[in-house]
Amino acid sequence: MSNINKTKSNQSVRIIHWLDTGIFPATVMFSCGFEFEEIITLLKKKKASQWLFGIEDQKVFIESSNYCYVSTTLMDKKTKKETRLFYLIVKEVFRFTDFEYCKLAHEVLHICQHILKDILDRYKEHEAEAYLHTHLMQNILKELRK
Repeated sequence: MSNINKTKSNQSVRIIHWLDTGIFPATVMFSCGFEFEEIITLLKKKKASQWLFGIEDQKVFIESSNYCYVSTTLMDKKTKKETRLFYLIVKEVFRFTDFEYCKLAHEVLHICQHILKDILDRYKEHEAEAYLHTHLMQNILKELRK
């Protein structure tokens, strides 16, 4: 999917962007600079119904924090196939300070933990998590710097 409503400010962008996870079977929706209701409106405009359905019941949680991640699993009623959706939401403007990099890395780590928990034994395999974390951070920072 492509970027939605990208507007540049002096210090940051407002963006919704979908990130691939390299070799791992997941996609992460990254949002920066938008409140919950704005995200919902943009997803409706984009007709991203699956992504909308996966987040619409998370309003209280998302509104309670400036940085958060959400993981949800949707089940296709016909095929019984599960789809896992991951969201990384930064509601405030990202100003590229050391503390903001740390908060972002913290939430990315949670996403890595959830993506990999059913794929590998985290007590035996450490490099996969490190590579996934680096991959996501690089792509997020690339989008934020555009």
